[in-house]
Amino acid sequence: MKQLLYIIFLFFSVLSFSQNGGEDCATATVISSLPYVGIGNTSIAVDDYFASCADVGNQGGAADQVYKFTNGPSNIYVDISLCQNITDYDSQLYVYESTCSGNPVGCQEDGCQSPNYSANYNSVITAQLLLANTTYYFVIDGYGSNSQGNYQINIESSIGLDAPDSTILPLVLINTFGQTIVDEPKITANLKIIHNGSGLMNYLTDSANIYDGRSGIEIRGSYSSSLPQKPFGIETRNALGDNYNVPLFNMPSENDWILIANYNDKSFLRNILAFDIFTKMGHYAPRTELCEVVINDIYNGIYVFTEKIKKDDGRVDIAKLDNDDNAGDSLSGGYIFKVDYWNNSNSWLSNYNNPNYPTSDVRYVYSYPDEIDITAPQKNYIESKVDAFEDDLWGANFNDPIIGYRQHIDVISFIDYFIVNEFARNVDGFKKSRRFHKDKDSKDSLIYAGPVWDFDWAYKDHDGNMLNGSGWRHSFSGASDVKPPGWYTRLLQDTTFANELACRYFDLRTTILDTINIFSYIDSISNVVSIAQDRHYTRWPILGINVGTPEVGTQPSTYIGEIIKFKGWISDRLAWLDNNMPGHCISVGIDEAKNNEPYWAIYPNPSKDKLNIYVDEPILTISIYDMFGELIIQQNKIFSPLQILNTGSLSGVYLIVIELQKGKTIQSKFISK
Repeated sequence: MKQLLYIIFLFFSVLSFSQNGGEDCATATVISSLPYVGIGNTSIAVDDYFASCADVGNQGGAADQVYKFTNGPSNIYVDISLCQNITDYDSQLYVYESTCSGNPVGCQEDGCQSPNYSANYNSVITAQLLLANTTYYFVIDGYGSNSQGNYQINIESSIGLDAPDSTILPLVLINTFGQTIVDEPKITANLKIIHNGSGLMNYLTDSANIYDGRSGIEIRGSYSSSLPQKPFGIETRNALGDNYNVPLFNMPSENDWILIANYNDKSFLRNILAFDIFTKMGHYAPRTELCEVVINDIYNGIYVFTEKIKKDDGRVDIAKLDNDDNAGDSLSGGYIFKVDYWNNSNSWLSNYNNPNYPTSDVRYVYSYPDEIDITAPQKNYIESKVDAFEDDLWGANFNDPIIGYRQHIDVISFIDYFIVNEFARNVDGFKKSRRFHKDKDSKDSLIYAGPVWDFDWAYKDHDGNMLNGSGWRHSFSGASDVKPPGWYTRLLQDTTFANELACRYFDLRTTILDTINIFSYIDSISNVVSIAQDRHYTRWPILGINVGTPEVGTQPSTYIGEIIKFKGWISDRLAWLDNNMPGHCISVGIDEAKNNEPYWAIYPNPSKDKLNIYVDEPILTISIYDMFGELIIQQNKIFSPLQILNTGSLSGVYLIVIELQKGKTIQSKFISK
């Protein structure tokens, strides 16, 4: 009883010192010590201050309240939050140092959701540095003139900032030498990567064995950059500051890399699983490596280290296009274009609208070459190529196998892209972050769908009209910022395409998309992060809280709960797809017995310069023989399921022999040209 009374006394003691913030900095409510809880209402205030955060703009005009704190003799880091139950409006939070003018040292618009507000438009700043013997002003603001109401501000010492002494995940250490990482331009930093091998411990005191050198780093992403754990773009550089191609984590040599944040993905699996499935289907998807990141000695959580999608050997392997390639075969490729955020200079207007959004324009974005490097003839070429496809797609003879749309696209890539994104019910896979590529005609004249990208909004219910994994996303657009083409709406009107889709899907349900196989993969990843996730969720205490993409339903309070929820959603989704997949295929079905043979893929076949080899079992050796039985290539050190062999010097028909560690052997012929 005494303990209960003591707790009640402490609670009301906190509330007794919690009062409305001052009207402005001159009358700011003084915070004498931390931790601190302040409760108030901005409706009784006026608009004194305005700041537009980097994550989300600000319309201005909102009433604000101010708190003041003078730090003691030591630097400290604090977390500042408006995410508690009382906050019931679209809040904004920023921090001024010494004076309430100039740019704030901390600023956040959207990052969390209080139970009393219907969307994730409340604000939180984590690990805000407060210098010794310095005064700070905490301004509670709103998004627009109507953004006002009740709030609760919590200010307390940050926890979980210490770098781990050891981890089974690779360690990525970034030192910015006191500079702040911003969204362009990249700042110069030192990048150090420690990875002693799969299953081995990595220690903070270890020497770098993957990379230790100069890099450029910036915040990247659109919505994801608005969240507290920022995603980053990294560029490996030499001593002169130039691009420096290096192979990292057994990924092909390059200089552009990405650290995907997991604030919007509590499973750490959404992107990794989708990339893995698309790769197993026989296409390129970015390779991934889970890691723990430390920035300026501060722990920043678990990230997905991955490749940036771009034209290059081992990535989107298409022909190089220079600014003098303006005629003939060289003009025909290669190209990458996107459906994504656009402006008039980086995109072109389609001649056709999406039938689901007939009054909205559809635009395609130049990606490779980009808007700066692409020449006028190259613009005209890729635009006319897409125009020709769309003319035939929307034409009267669209489903004719000779004169219809099939003469323009690689159908299997479009089918597989559809399956991966609909399996995840990924709105971004159809609305934006959507890529296509084309090689030069002498190599391949078709348009390919992919690579896949951006699945942090996927595998979850965030629409009350689509619950328990139900519904289609290929015909959905969402907000008005990007309107996708209605290509799949039209393709599915072709009975042959729909039947091919059904055959491919139900065949994959016996292999790659078999529920047991998917769950086994999920378990393998969740086991790897089983210890590190404790650190991550200490640093980012978001378990059980609706952050990032607003989700329908209960938020699990443990990581194991997140994995159970993730698996449950996938089970529901596959069941829905099994019952709703368009088309009809009599040759395969999900009840077809598996023969326990390993799943493997060798592609492209015919190959050009590179041969991709994927096997879902450990490989012992890969050998290539010519038709006379002479050994041409052999690879013995196998580190990952996907291997890339350089076949640029080969021409003709060859036999590939893959010996597996379990004693089985795979043999297949392929053509190199």
